[in-house]
Amino acid sequence: MKFFSRLLLGLLLLAPLIAVAQKKGAARMITTPPLPQVPELPDAFPQVLGTQVIGPAYKFTKEDPIVEGALVVQGLGSRILKVQVPPGPQFNQLIAMPFTHYLVWFRSNADWSKGFTPEMRRREYNATYAFTKDLLTRRDTTGKTFFIGHWEGDWYLLPDRNTKADVDPAAAAAMVEWLNVRQEAVDDARAEVPYTRCRVYTYAEVNRVRDAMVDGKKRMANLVVPKLNVDFLSYSAYDCQLLPAAEVTKTLDWLNAQLPPKANLPAKRVFIGECGLSWTACGADGKAHEEKNREIFTKFLSWRPPLVLYWQVYNNEVVDGKQVGFWLVDNKNKKTPLYETMKELFVQQEDAAKEMRRRTNRLPTFEQMAEFSENWLAQKGK
Repeated sequence: MKFFSRLLLGLLLLAPLIAVAQKKGAARMITTPPLPQVPELPDAFPQVLGTQVIGPAYKFTKEDPIVEGALVVQGLGSRILKVQVPPGPQFNQLIAMPFTHYLVWFRSNADWSKGFTPEMRRREYNATYAFTKDLLTRRDTTGKTFFIGHWEGDWYLLPDRNTKADVDPAAAAAMVEWLNVRQEAVDDARAEVPYTRCRVYTYAEVNRVRDAMVDGKKRMANLVVPKLNVDFLSYSAYDCQLLPAAEVTKTLDWLNAQLPPKANLPAKRVFIGECGLSWTACGADGKAHEEKNREIFTKFLSWRPPLVLYWQVYNNEVVDGKQVGFWLVDNKNKKTPLYETMKELFVQQEDAAKEMRRRTNRLPTFEQMAEFSENWLAQKGK
């Protein structure tokens, strides 16, 4: 695919599935400023499956490690990139790459957990507003989509990671304020800037969903999420990824129902921000690593979330001097079988999209590409 074709405009993932989320008897409906219509460009379709580069434990070139990792993701054929917002020069390098969707950890910390003061509110609003306005102005011609979010929220609320404990309601209330003021800043910037191509959304991330759903524990999913006005919800889904497919679906349905309905967005606003088994968890066996992670992908894709992101391209966890192996490319710069599977999937997606366009003069919808990807991954091992 030519470079220009990969500079696809924003909302490629969302445009085909935009629907007003309406539930009879819903407690409230949050309204947001309407977004301008964006025309389609040739070769634009949602990939759905992607990966990320955060805190890599190694690198092989003179490049900044995040930039190097992003180049590897680009070589994989992915148009989706998730990172922690790097310093300006590196971020500019990432923006110049042919990704269409960027998920960024922005001001991701728990400074608010002891109380969200007026001064903290002012700083959070101003920083988020300025960042969003910059994306919608200087970046508008790129036609890219940005999701502004944070790392696993339940661990912010349970700093000692004691899963037997309940979340402190005061900390949960502070998190609600923190996340809602970020959304307020994004909404205000979107209302002020006359953008046409770029898109900026917020997301919050949960990671201990089953604790709340099954055990009735007080967690982010049931204490915080129902009070949020965020655009999307990310699920770091390690606590459900190995469950049977029916239970995964049940979990995602329950989590999605915790979000207050919001107009002009998809009915399903939960995406998989992290998933996957490490190399060591699969017995350091490349075939098993590929098969087990491919099975995880198919279970999540069957629910049709907006995104499914594998953790990650370079491993970030080292225990007792040994690489845990959350990777697609290992610390010896060797590509794993899972890397090859994802690369082949992206090629097959491109071919399927071209064939559909030849036959029907249109590109696949989100549903069609998600279904194609799920079926292709399921059939690969047969």
